[in-house]
Amino acid sequence: MKVKVLRIFRDKFTKEIYTAGKELQFGDESKDRVQDLVTRRLVEVVADAKKEPDNNGVSVSLFDREFEKKTVVEAMRAIGGQVTMNMKEETLIGKVAALDEDKTIALKEALGIEVVKDENPTPVDESDTGF
Repeated sequence: MKVKVLRIFRDKFTKEIYTAGKELQFGDESKDRVQDLVTRRLVEVVADAKKEPDNNGVSVSLFDREFEKKTVVEAMRAIGGQVTMNMKEETLIGKVAALDEDKTIALKEALGIEVVKDENPTPVDESDTGF
C-alpha cells in the first residue's frame, strides 16, 4: 500500500522522521499501522495494492467479432448466465461455449448480432446408417 505523508512525524518503530510530501510503501502486513497513521491524519493512502483490476477497455472475441467485456457480461446476465466482471476472459469464453443452442441464439440477439434462423431445416433420415 502506498501512502503520502501529510504532516511531519517520527515513526515510533524506526525512529525515522518523515516530512510532508514524501511517499512511503507499506506491505499488506502493515495494514493496521497504515490505518493508525491515516486516522491520526499523518498520511493519506495514494494507491492500494489490492485494488480491483480495471476491466475497462478489455475486449472479448466472440462470434468473429470484438466486444467489450462489460457488454458480454451484461448480455450473459440478461439470458441468465452466471458470470461476473472479475472473471478472466478465458473463463467467460468457456461459459459462452458451454451454452446450448437456444441460449447461444439469445446471447447473439442480446449482443445485437443478427441471427439467421433456418425456416426449412433438412430432415435427417435416421434409418440411413451410411453402410
